[in-house]
Amino acid sequence: MRRLIVPLVTCAAAACAASTPSRAHDGAEPSPPIAVPARTGHAAVDLTGTWTTGSAGEPEAKQIERRPECNYSPAVWIIEQSGDTVRAWQFPERREQGIATKEAVSKAGAEGWVSGADVVMSMSGARYVLHYDSTSGHLRGTLNGAPFWAVPLQIVRPEGCIPVP
Repeated sequence: MRRLIVPLVTCAAAACAASTPSRAHDGAEPSPPIAVPARTGHAAVDLTGTWTTGSAGEPEAKQIERRPECNYSPAVWIIEQSGDTVRAWQFPERREQGIATKEAVSKAGAEGWVSGADVVMSMSGARYVLHYDSTSGHLRGTLNGAPFWAVPLQIVRPEGCIPVP
């Protein structure tokens, strides 16, 4: 009889533990959905161009100017807009060294729309919900729910660089 009680108590304890909710999730509320602005009209801005991006420490300047050294390209976010349709591609910084790299660059960009000064774009793994601030010239909002900003970027290339073989 004692041999039968030990397995029964063990099974009962395991069943209780399996049905008891985790205390880590008690009272935890699901993440609120990202508010997406309604499409209310046509685009009021043209966002086509090269931008620099970040999530903290947004610069105050209306435009950032970078003067990279020869054979170096800073990270950029390129936006192409046609009417109310917008596409964007993120390119990491790179240094041309004259050798082939095995780094894959995705040709697929984020796609979406512009309505007034609001921008919504998405691609696999990324969803941008942004608003164009006409005073600063910046885009502000979220990337997958986290803070995100973009500032127009002008890249001034140096002259007299020796091309990479």
